Amino acid sequence: MNKKLNTFLRVLTVVAASAAAVFAFLLKGKMDLALTNTAWAVTDAEVKAGKEYDARMTSLLTVGPLLTAKRKSINDLELEKKDFIADVADKKMKIEGLTAANTTLEGERAELTRKRDELAAQLTDANSKKDGAEAALASTKEELVKATEKAAAMFTKEQLAEIETKATNAEQKAELIIGKYRGLHAKVSRAMDNNPSPFGFASDPLGEPAKPGDDAPAVVAVDAPIENILTYVLALDADSGIVAFSVGEANGIKAKDIFDVKIAGKKVGKVQISTVKGVLSFGQLQPDKELDIRAISKADSVSLAPSTKITLN
Repeated sequence: MNKKLNTFLRVLTVVAASAAAVFAFLLKGKMDLALTNTAWAVTDAEVKAGKEYDARMTSLLTVGPLLTAKRKSINDLELEKKDFIADVADKKMKIEGLTAANTTLEGERAELTRKRDELAAQLTDANSKKDGAEAALASTKEELVKATEKAAAMFTKEQLAEIETKATNAEQKAELIIGKYRGLHAKVSRAMDNNPSPFGFASDPLGEPAKPGDDAPAVVAVDAPIENILTYVLALDADSGIVAFSVGEANGIKAKDIFDVKIAGKKVGKVQISTVKGVLSFGQLQPDKELDIRAISKADSVSLAPSTKITLN
């Protein structure tokens, strides 16, 4: 009995030793595997694990809190990232709005530039016409002086008085026109925030400063019937029938008007006015059975009486 028990104990001891050896071998393998799998912890700047198993396992105890802190940091960064994305989207939308507004402003600027250039061209054209009108006015004044000198020698005192009256009427009409211009200038000036010189035009067509509160006077245009007009024949081309008279716009003469030419009340021809310049007018003698070019050329003065107009082709 004792012999069998001893044998059993010996066998059990051998088995236990073998099991212990196997367990130790397996444990050693797992420890080696664990050391291999955690080798990164040795070089990690935050974990700084030891090389030995026990030291490394102890160091790995800090990985849990470290991971928790990292996860929190990552979560915070994700929230910041979302905020940044939203901020970028908002700024992008604002940039797009500003870009659209800038495009609109560029279009308006281009339109204003076009209008400015157009107004500048109109102003240049107006100044050119003004210069031409001034030159024509100077020429007309010279012609007026010459015509006046001739008229003084050919007309009676009564006739000169009549001409002077008509000239006075013409001056009054000119004053009405000037007043209308000033009134229009004042209205345009007020409409342009009281610009004293809208579009570069002076407040007075004659270069005089406008009076405060200038407004356009009421102007009523009345075409008075033209009566017989006494005039001097300044020039006559017998071949072409072109004739020049010492009367013009101030006397109511207009282009295309037709007059009977009379000497001492007797009709000696018919003329159609072609051009009117200030106190001068030019016309074409019309074919007529009563036409007497010789009498017209020798006469000191003739009378122009309104006649029936003809149609020009």
